[in-house]
Amino acid sequence: MTDALRMLPPLVLLGSLWGVTPVFVKHLGSIGWPPLMIAVFGALGSSVILVALCRLRGLRVPLDGRHLRYYAVSGLFGMALANLVGFTSLQHIPAGFFAMLVPLSPMITVMVAALIGAERATPRRLLGTAIGLAGVLLAMSPGAALPDRSVLGWALLAALTPVCYAIANLFAARLAPPGTPAPALATGTLATAGLQVAIFAMLLGQFRLPPAEGLPVSLLQILVMAGAFLLWFRCLSTLGGVVTSQSGYVITLTGMAWGWLLFGERPGALTIPAAMMVLAGLALVTVPGRARL
Repeated sequence: MTDALRMLPPLVLLGSLWGVTPVFVKHLGSIGWPPLMIAVFGALGSSVILVALCRLRGLRVPLDGRHLRYYAVSGLFGMALANLVGFTSLQHIPAGFFAMLVPLSPMITVMVAALIGAERATPRRLLGTAIGLAGVLLAMSPGAALPDRSVLGWALLAALTPVCYAIANLFAARLAPPGTPAPALATGTLATAGLQVAIFAMLLGQFRLPPAEGLPVSLLQILVMAGAFLLWFRCLSTLGGVVTSQSGYVITLTGMAWGWLLFGERPGALTIPAAMMVLAGLALVTVPGRARL
C-alpha cells in the first residue's frame, strides 16, 4: 500500500498535465494558430526552459551519436508526427474524444512488441487490447463522443496519435542511453522535436507568425509541456514504463472533464460506457496479473 500511495501523486499530476493539452490546442486553433505552429512554440519554448534548468543543476545535454539518435527517434514519433496528426485533427473533434485515444498507446505498444518478439502476448493482454479498441469504436458511433458522422475521418486521423506514441515507446526503449538524467533526455528530445515540427510546418505552408492574442495561452502550454516531459522522463526512470502508462487513466478522465468545463462538450449517452471499456482494456494490458502461488 505504501508503494501505491507513493506512485499515485506523480501519476495523477502527469495525467492531469497531459490531459489539459488538447484544451490549449483547440483554443489556439480557434483563434487562428496553425496546428503545427502550436507544436513548434510548445516544443522549442519548453526546451528553452529545460536548458535553463539543466544549466542551473549543472547537467550537460549529451550530443554524441547515440544520444542524437535517441533524440531524433523519440522526437519524431513521440512528438513531431504525433502532433502533426493529433493537433490537426483536434481542430475538428472534441478534446474529450481525443483524450480517450491516449490509453491506446500502451495497448498498441504491447501488441507490437509481441509481434516482434520483445513481449509475450498473453490472453489477458489480447483481451484488454480488444476491449480497448472496441471502446474507441463505440466512442465513434452515433450518440457517443463525436458530434456527428462528418468528423469521422478526422477521428480516424487522430487515432494515429497513439500509434506514433507506441512506436516511440518501442524505439526509445531500444535506443535509450543508460544513466542519462531525465532533464537532459527531455531537453534533447524536445529541442529535436521542435526542429522536426518546424520542418513539417514549412513543408505544409504553416510556418508563419500566429496571432499575438494567443501568446499568453501558448506560454501556459509551454510551461505545462516542460513540466509534463520532465515528469514523464522521471517517472520512466523511477517507476518504469508499465507503471507510468497508468497515467492514461487520468488523461482520459481529465481530458473529458476539461472539454466539458471549457468547451461545453456534452458527451453522448454511449461516451461513458466507451470510456470505461478503454480504461478496462488499459488495466488488462498494463496492470500485472496476480502471481500464482
